[in-house]
Amino acid sequence: MGPRRSRSLVFRVVAGALAVALAAAGCGGDGGNSQEDGENLRTVKVALSIKAMNSSFAAISVARYLGYFKEEGLKVETTFTPGSTQAIQAVAAGQMDMAAPVPQALIPDAVKNNSDQRMFFNWARSQVASFAVEANSPIRNWADFRGKKIGAQSLGSGTIPLAQALLREQGMDPDKDVKFVSVGLEAGAYHALQSKRVDALMLFDSQYAAMENLGAKLRYFKSSLSQQLFSTGFSAKQSFMKANPKVIEGFGRAMAKANVFTTANPEAAIKMMYEVYPKTNIPGIPEDKKMEDNKRILALRTTHVTSGNPDAGKNWGSFPEEGVKAWSDFSVATKLTPTAFKAEQFVTNEFVRAFNAFDAQKIKTAAKNYKFEG
Repeated sequence: MGPRRSRSLVFRVVAGALAVALAAAGCGGDGGNSQEDGENLRTVKVALSIKAMNSSFAAISVARYLGYFKEEGLKVETTFTPGSTQAIQAVAAGQMDMAAPVPQALIPDAVKNNSDQRMFFNWARSQVASFAVEANSPIRNWADFRGKKIGAQSLGSGTIPLAQALLREQGMDPDKDVKFVSVGLEAGAYHALQSKRVDALMLFDSQYAAMENLGAKLRYFKSSLSQQLFSTGFSAKQSFMKANPKVIEGFGRAMAKANVFTTANPEAAIKMMYEVYPKTNIPGIPEDKKMEDNKRILALRTTHVTSGNPDAGKNWGSFPEEGVKAWSDFSVATKLTPTAFKAEQFVTNEFVRAFNAFDAQKIKTAAKNYKFEG
């Protein structure tokens, strides 16, 4: 047996690898325009579990462009990662302050290993991920997945633990019955499906909408149990939240405001995304077509962000008790965790009241009357 490496050396190796990955992903500032310039702003680094900005995350652009973060004394810097696992690890390593993971990527570490990280803002309040196949695929039922290759954004994507859990729910062994393949996103993932490099995809709403914008005809496989589960949220270390409660409150309140604005005026939100993240404004595509495609992606995500009508309930960012129980039941049934768990083991609702301390009607009215002059 070889010599054991010290824990500190292992951590340095992991942290070094993360630094390379994050550097490759790049900072999401993208040289764009926002209202975040100014003195005495606290910089907050957020790792998004997507390879590049797209309109499903347009609310972040709104919060940056309209100065919602600045009003809270914050300057938000976004970084893109290949998946939830890398985003979570970046926060754990102290390279990022917050992440935007899916629960199934955080639950095992938070519950089984008692990690310090918790989700503090429930953003996509219903499940955005599912299996998809081409409309003419021979895969017609769950049993047909045996022996198949399944494409994911990356092998570190948070959709893989969910896919494994769903397959276990259907009586399969995901370690033996299927093979996961990294296919990237959008056109690359769609080409992998069309060319039969993979038999199915395990991605999420915005990606499938982008493929349908390209002409894809898809069929979806969803579990009734999985549909009770909330999805993407924002997470941070408990130690960070305890030391910086106003940062957490301000970030969540700015995101809640941005969600209200984006829902009321999606076209303006997309134009703000072009300004803050110029690479999303892809040249060579007719403006009407580009707007139509982005609005379709954003509309799908909005159905998840506004699930349960958080505006009327003034509970933006909250994790419902029944949703946490559904995750616990699902995790045990599919062997994601060995035992049931409580809400405080991976989420917190401590800041929800502060998140909702704003006049939503005022923002909706402003959004409906907003004339973009970027």
